[in-house]
Amino acid sequence: MVKIITAKFLMPLFLLVTLAVSSQVFAQEIEVSVDRAELIRGETFVLTIRVYGQQGGVQMDMAPLRENFDIILTRTSSQMRSVNNRTESWTDYMITLFPRDTGELVVPAMEVAGVATQPLTVNVLPQSQTAITPGQTLFMETIINKESVYVQEQLLFTIRLYYTINGIRNPQFTELEMDNAVIQMIGSANQYEQLIDGERYGVYEKQYVIFPQRSGTLEIPDIIFRGEVTDGSSAFVFRNMNTRTITAFSEGSSIEVKERPATFPSNTWLPADNIVIEETWSSDPTALRVGDSITRTVSITAYGLDGAALPPLQSTQIDKLNLYPEPPVISRTFIDGNIVGKRVETTAMLSIERGSVVIPEISLPWWDISSEELKFATVPSSLLVVSPSLAEIAAAEQLAEANAAQPERDDERTTLLPGNMLADDLIAPASTPSWILTLATLLAAGIVAIWYLLQRKPAAKKTADKAGVEIARSLAYADEIAINNENMAYKRLEKTCASKDPVQIRLALIAWARQFYQDADVITLNDLIRRSKSSTLQESCEKIQASMYGQSANTAHDEPTTSLAGHIEQLLKEINQLRKQGLQKQTQQRKIDNYALPPLYKV
Repeated sequence: MVKIITAKFLMPLFLLVTLAVSSQVFAQEIEVSVDRAELIRGETFVLTIRVYGQQGGVQMDMAPLRENFDIILTRTSSQMRSVNNRTESWTDYMITLFPRDTGELVVPAMEVAGVATQPLTVNVLPQSQTAITPGQTLFMETIINKESVYVQEQLLFTIRLYYTINGIRNPQFTELEMDNAVIQMIGSANQYEQLIDGERYGVYEKQYVIFPQRSGTLEIPDIIFRGEVTDGSSAFVFRNMNTRTITAFSEGSSIEVKERPATFPSNTWLPADNIVIEETWSSDPTALRVGDSITRTVSITAYGLDGAALPPLQSTQIDKLNLYPEPPVISRTFIDGNIVGKRVETTAMLSIERGSVVIPEISLPWWDISSEELKFATVPSSLLVVSPSLAEIAAAEQLAEANAAQPERDDERTTLLPGNMLADDLIAPASTPSWILTLATLLAAGIVAIWYLLQRKPAAKKTADKAGVEIARSLAYADEIAINNENMAYKRLEKTCASKDPVQIRLALIAWARQFYQDADVITLNDLIRRSKSSTLQESCEKIQASMYGQSANTAHDEPTTSLAGHIEQLLKEINQLRKQGLQKQTQQRKIDNYALPPLYKV
């Protein structure tokens, strides 16, 4: 009975001892270590987990490491050795870690092959506790040109990596990302050499310009550089054993962003070092005639601002002018590391009425960030003097000569009749019949009309020869105004439209309009638009003028656009409609004249 009890007692005890011994042996099969327990902020260290007797990969949960560290690189190495006929093997799992903060950081326990490892501690010192010495092979610095800026003011940020290591592979920098800020890299990265305390360093430099978009504190993040270099070993067996990871670190900073002053008078906030506005004209603005065009170019240059931040400058409507603005040209360059923005606006102006035209002054408020005061970039108002067109001058001279050729009258009521008889002599007392008065008036009017027609052609020719006006001999003004000339002018217009030349189309259109309306005062397209009262015709005429004076003027002769061709087609349709309406009116008028009855009662 005693033997049975003893056996029952010893068996569980034996199992407990066996499990304890086996657990102790298994725990010794995993070792955890770091290559150094103290390092400087920005440096990396290697965590090595050695598993004995394990061939092939093991299950490993590295999630706890990511709480305080960035995992830069992982690699493995398997080895085997025999000592005194005893074979031993192991596998090393090497993890390169980058600390995210300073102070004592805990490398937490990890579960490897179902077993929890022991936690370790590393001490990370801030960079301020160590000075950069010439013996360092790799270090980095960041430079900020100001500690505080206004909202939307440029902030210059420079990253410089110094190195004496050759063959750096896979270089990577932290992406410069910030909320509520516009970031632009200035050109491409620069590489040069610099001598520091007698030691020559290679320098890799990147420059940025930052525009804060909100007042408050702008947080510039830490900048981290990572790369790989070879360790100089050529007799390696395992994968990636000939490379090692290198890092450099620069701590972030905080920048104060000030609000724009409440006294600034405009909604367009422009903080800059300097802003300049310039104006140029394609010809003399004081020597224009009706129908002439002139091009005005206004450019604004801002030192310390992007060109996209600059506002529009020129007016969109000015009395007595048709404006044809071209798309603005916006650009930016970098001079001595500072951004220089530019906006150029070009507008073609077509004079449509005689007289003086005042181009408004341009006054652009901006904030001088150096002196911290309000300033204005200005262009004074300009004066355009528009004289009558050459055709108008010729017509005025012709009318003056016609009036001068008429006989002088002693009284405004005196009318010259045949036989040198005055109209007043026909007006008798009450006994004079009324039909005699009517006949005398009609006869006098007919004689004056015949005389005017006979005098008009020689006078017009004499005036043109005297003035030497070339435009009067052009397509638009060469033909005498007569009803029979309208059909010929229309055929000429059709032929000109087929060439799609806007300059010739404009002249042919004016020539036709003068014949159609029988009006010598039609000398511009605007006169035609006023006479026709057609919005569709007005749109077509404006497109033709825009092709002459707008952006496409230089290519109008060679490559007319599809849009212009469509407007030319629409123009011909409108003119055909006007001609049809005019023909109907003439037909109706002839019927009225043929069947008109004499008045029932004599006056």
